[in-house]
Amino acid sequence: MAFTLAGFSAPAAEAAPSCPKISYSAERARLQKVLSANAFPRDETAFLLRGVDQQLKEMPQIRLNAHGAECGIQAVRALVLGCVNKTLSDMLETTSRPSAKSGQAYWDKANVSRREAAVIGVTHACRSAAMETFLSGS
Repeated sequence: MAFTLAGFSAPAAEAAPSCPKISYSAERARLQKVLSANAFPRDETAFLLRGVDQQLKEMPQIRLNAHGAECGIQAVRALVLGCVNKTLSDMLETTSRPSAKSGQAYWDKANVSRREAAVIGVTHACRSAAMETFLSGS
């Protein structure tokens, strides 16, 4: 599965003249709706939104490459959320027994559910794609 950011791949991003207009708060609200629509319990939703926010805060503005600087760190972070939003529903549809515990610990939480692990995995993949596209030395 390839992860792209609003149609950007690393080579495409280099040729792109400008960044799309995208809102972090709108994409975050959309993620919250996706989680709700997929019957995530409130505590899991809160945990995941906090974790996603933390992962995105850890993307340093100082490391933005030329294209990343043109977009700005908030737009880059919003693109990550957009990638998560576009990818997550399909991922959740293929997750068997989503509420079952995975036995894995992520984001300082022991034994996350399979659906939580899916969100975390998609977030990491989208964040990695953004770092490759918009950050230097990634």
